Formats: sequence, C-alpha cells, structure tokens
Amino acid sequence: MRKYADLHLCPPLDDAANARSMAELLNQLGTAAVGLVVPPDQLTPTLAAMNSFKDAGLDVAKRLNLKPRSREELLRSLRRFRTKYEIVAVDCIAQSVSRVAVRDRRVDIVHFPKQGPGSSFRRNLASTCRAALEFNMSELTQGPGCEARLGRQRRELEVAADASTPVIGSTNASTPFELRAPRDVAAILHMLGLSPQAALAGVSEIPLAIVRQNRLRAEQPQLEEGVRIVRRSTHDE
Repeated sequence: MRKYADLHLCPPLDDAANARSMAELLNQLGTAAVGLVVPPDQLTPTLAAMNSFKDAGLDVAKRLNLKPRSREELLRSLRRFRTKYEIVAVDCIAQSVSRVAVRDRRVDIVHFPKQGPGSSFRRNLASTCRAALEFNMSELTQGPGCEARLGRQRRELEVAADASTPVIGSTNASTPFELRAPRDVAAILHMLGLSPQAALAGVSEIPLAIVRQNRLRAEQPQLEEGVRIVRRSTHDE
C-alpha cells in the first residue's frame, strides 16, 4: 500500500488545538508522514504542535527553512544546523545561493519563490541539482497572476523532467483549511507536466526517501554518501 507524505507544514507551534485538527484531517486524507517547520530557536523544549501530530500516529520530521541572502550565509547555516534537522530546505532567492544549494548534499529540498531575478530553476542549475525541487500548492492561490505562475511552474517542471531532477509536492499549510489530499497534489503536478508516475512519487516515495536517508545518515554519520551498514561482524560487537 502506497504511503504519502507532506514535507511542508508550518502551523503555529504553540497551538496544540490547531495541530490536532490538522493531524486528524491528515489521517483522513491518507497522509502518513509530515515535515514540520521548526525554527532553530524553538527546537527545545518539545513543542505542543509536534506532540499533537505524533499522538495522532503521524511520522513527524523536523524541517528547517533557510532563506539565505548570500552563499556565505547559506554555508554558515548548513554547518550550524544540518545535524539538528531531518529535512533542510533552501529558498533560492539569489543566483549565488541557488548555485550552491542545488549542489550541496546537505540540502534536501530547493524551492524557488516566485519573485526576484535570481529565483528561477534554469537548465544550468538542473544539470547539477542533487536536491529535490519543491512545489507548494499554496502558491497557486496566493495573490494575482495565477496564469503567469502556472506558466512558470510548467517551464520549471519541464526543466526538472529533462534533467531527471526529483520533484516533490507539498502544501505549505498552517491550518486544516490549507491541507490537500496527496492525490490531489499529485493531480496538480500531473496537470503541470509531470507523468502520472512521477507525480505520485512526488507525494510518496521521494519525500519519504528524504526522511529515511537523513535518519540513516544521522545514525551512521561516519559513512560516505551512498554507503550503509547491512550487517556487523561479531568481531565489532
């Protein structure tokens, strides 16, 4: 049975009632795992919202959203916070940031906000991209110019497909009213140009793999990328 994930939820972290409502609806929608945006200054103590999602049986991963203005700021933040989070996402609002974010293996997700001259997923970035490209459903309804946004997203998805860049769909929801069923998100990705298989993977296999791989890396930090322990020798025990 396919498992679904929404790796971009940003509810108020001190509002347990709102989180419980979101968690109940996510269960009804068939979502099994979520990424909860947690700013660095709120990592401890355990948050009411996080407990509400966990109590509902959801697999909760802590997500960091970085919005650096320069390459140097991005690298400082990655050194400082990477090991504290299961998901690290970067808003690429400047070309200098984009060029580093797509290549750095410490970045899981790149997102290109729909403003700013440096915020565009171009072919030269796609050719070196190691992160997943994220599309947030919230952007389809925010502000005027929906037709222009759809056209831009279609072009970026075409670039991603040509370069075999993984694509994920998320909601960026902060309330239950902003949540969407995973298959509805996949349908939007398909409408924008992804194949049905890639669109479904973008709300299931790909986001789940991001969380799984980062948890494995945290457990075995000494291993090189792409290497994992299958079985230990009795001499190591």
